[in-house]
Amino acid sequence: MTHFMNCTLPTSTTLDRIRPEPPALPAGLTETDPARITRAIAAAKSETTRGVYAQVWGHWERWCAHRGTIALPADPLALSAYLTERAEHGKAISTLDMSCTVIRHVHRMTGTDDPVASEAVRQVRRGLVRTYGAAPRRLARPLTVEEIRQIVAGIDRTTPIGIRDAAIILLGYASALRRAELVALTLADVEHKPAGLLLHIRRSKMDQEGHGETVAVAHGQHAATDPVAALNAWRAVRGEAPGALFTRIWGNRVSLEPLTGHVPSRMLRARAEAAGLDGTRITAHSLRAGHATAAALAGVPLNRIAAQTRHKDLGVLVNRYIRPLEALATTSSKDLGL
Repeated sequence: MTHFMNCTLPTSTTLDRIRPEPPALPAGLTETDPARITRAIAAAKSETTRGVYAQVWGHWERWCAHRGTIALPADPLALSAYLTERAEHGKAISTLDMSCTVIRHVHRMTGTDDPVASEAVRQVRRGLVRTYGAAPRRLARPLTVEEIRQIVAGIDRTTPIGIRDAAIILLGYASALRRAELVALTLADVEHKPAGLLLHIRRSKMDQEGHGETVAVAHGQHAATDPVAALNAWRAVRGEAPGALFTRIWGNRVSLEPLTGHVPSRMLRARAEAAGLDGTRITAHSLRAGHATAAALAGVPLNRIAAQTRHKDLGVLVNRYIRPLEALATTSSKDLGL
């Protein structure tokens, strides 16, 4: 099976020292079975994940080459030296954890001893956390409904790009979709209903096997911020050709080329700054986070918010969006008379 799992490895991985000869096929398997097995194993990780793994593994291989040591199979002490050097140079603990994840993956897929599992590496990682600390992530700033109105009001919605950007912002906020889900939508994923829209999410962060989920979006109460009307306006410009829902625009020419994942973040930050807002920590996730926060402020029950955001772990929803609001509402600092 190790031979088949090699398809999950970064392309730069050097296997000359440890790659076994392809095993003979078990009785009953045909020559077409290995190709099917290989494709299925390769599909276990998304293209984005494979790209990240390749980048991380490439850095490890280059470090090993510079130090004159072997990347695969790796010596636990070499990995310990790699981690401590990167920590000393200011790399975050989360970055070091990702390095360990990728190095472990490559070793397991090639059937070699996992250096990350060694006691030396375990102790080094614990020591680095105590020494440098695991700094909390700077989360995307949730956008309020008032800020969404301010951003959308500053968009020229007589142009194709203005119509598209307004639709992305309003649909993203109303649906609470993740960035990857938003750009992955196709025209066929949108189902119109009298009460609004049903968005069919074919694959998501929490649904890697592609069972599919459905997210509802209701008509807005105000014409300028109605997500359904904004999407309809974009569809009138885009046309009804099959393909990605949100597409690239070259000048004033609307293409059928899908957006990449980073476009909504860059667009939203630029639109926010153009509207006079501080763009710091504004990303595409500010739409999803803003939906959850605004709904909590409006008194929407936690189970309804979780049903919309599709958080499997309610603790994440509570700790990230609900408790900060409660902390500001109950803090004793406002009673100090400062």
